[in-house]
Amino acid sequence: MGLFKGASQSSHKRQARNTSGSPPTALAGVTYAWDMISDLLAWGPNASDVLGLPPKDLPKTGQAFAQLVEAGCGLSRQDAIGSPEGSSEGSPGAYDTRYALRFEPDRVVMVQDAGRWQPDAHGRPAFARGQLRVDLASSSRDLLPVRLKARSELLCRIQDSINEALRVSQTCTLIVGALEDEADAMGEILRKLRPMMRRPDHFAVLEPNRFALTLTCCPAADAPSAMRRIMGLVKDHPAAPSLRLGAACSPDHTFKATKLLRFAEQALETGGTRHEAAALYDGRPAAAPRAAEQAPFDIVAALNDRSLTLACQPMVEAQTRAPALTQACASRPGAQGGLVPLGPVPGLAEANLALLVDGRMLELAADYLVRHPGERLALPVSSRTLQDAEWLPMLAAHLGARPGIESRLVVEIPEAALAACRKTLGRLHAMKALGVALALTGFGTGHVPSAQLRTLPVDLLKIDGVFIQPLKRSTDDRLYVRTLIDTAQHLGIATAAEWVDDEATARLLTAWGVDYLQGGLFGEPAAVPQPAGLQQLLKLARA
Repeated sequence: MGLFKGASQSSHKRQARNTSGSPPTALAGVTYAWDMISDLLAWGPNASDVLGLPPKDLPKTGQAFAQLVEAGCGLSRQDAIGSPEGSSEGSPGAYDTRYALRFEPDRVVMVQDAGRWQPDAHGRPAFARGQLRVDLASSSRDLLPVRLKARSELLCRIQDSINEALRVSQTCTLIVGALEDEADAMGEILRKLRPMMRRPDHFAVLEPNRFALTLTCCPAADAPSAMRRIMGLVKDHPAAPSLRLGAACSPDHTFKATKLLRFAEQALETGGTRHEAAALYDGRPAAAPRAAEQAPFDIVAALNDRSLTLACQPMVEAQTRAPALTQACASRPGAQGGLVPLGPVPGLAEANLALLVDGRMLELAADYLVRHPGERLALPVSSRTLQDAEWLPMLAAHLGARPGIESRLVVEIPEAALAACRKTLGRLHAMKALGVALALTGFGTGHVPSAQLRTLPVDLLKIDGVFIQPLKRSTDDRLYVRTLIDTAQHLGIATAAEWVDDEATARLLTAWGVDYLQGGLFGEPAAVPQPAGLQQLLKLARA
């Protein structure tokens, strides 16, 4: 076991009972990581199977994912993050919500979405990591709410109109209208719109104060005039002053009914923010933010003035609750006190910013181990850093300058890094040759099959917290986590669980044989104070 030779002996007992080495059962949910600054959304390797979408159709941004969420059918992830309704009691930054996703006109699924978010320098959500689980039992067509069934019927009619228009080389425009608190006006609105409707056109009520009008043979260039005609037809109605319209066209904007309706509703909302009575969907992509802006604070400036801080959180032995490791992470003092943890580091065209951050954290970690000779420190390293040719010489230089700390340093590698680059395995062996221990984080997300674990020179497997958080309510997650533990014990590798925030979860994991526990139950991350002499030098340099 190397550095973790003091781990619980339950693994040896269970290894005698289980020699099959069976792989973990299939994960029913899919993990994700959402950078809310850049809006990039990264999925686990089983996303296509869980969501039933081809890889090319998986939403790559938070905005694209939000377009799949059915309004009025639960609190969406974006609304749950940071809100009291979606937060988990006793777990800072945790969220747990349930809502509906629509993939096709007649395909709707209910999902359970749980995870944790990190704030930016101003306390606003900046990064989220969680697990999305499809509830197949509640997704049966007979069990869906009446509102979803009615919307499915409407979307199927819209799709038929699109298909028929394309068949005869015509166009189809969808106009969505909204009124303010006029639930009894829809019948009168339909009567007034009859003169402009042809035989293939149809009118439908989306909500008590919202309607949809499908117009065939109406290209995008004619959509603004069609909306002006609607305004003119209903101008005598008492609700006319509050009427707002949004439109989208096929094939100009999309060939799919689900997207056409979302685009029209998006145009409606955009027009409302601009105080426009009618708006046509604009499909032009927004300009991507600069890499330097895709961070919770100015990382380049923090590196230059050496204000990045090493924050530490205790990791304890599961059986005795005695401190075993110190978990390190990069952070910076917040504007109103406290710590701002550093999320994903954006890329720069002229430099590997992740390598610069990890190099600075390595320097602080090495100094920490020198000042605390009785402690062991776990330091996370990003995938981009592992792929950089400068990382290994940098690690060797710091270890060579401080002889003896290598036996107390644990380098944490994300499981996804092993799937991203084949060279990573050779670099793991090179780091082991330098004397450090290796931990694999994000264990269970599916990037590394259990058969490959046998070939990895890792000393510790850290079970991803997205599987630990729902243990109290999810039978599937309990089964999956227990299978992960059994697999690690069969291979003779120590295990750790993160996001352990309550005693019930800690006892459950201990009974299953987890060796180490980490989470709010044992202490939150705290900044490591720098030596007084170094602080004076930094003040003089900044001045």
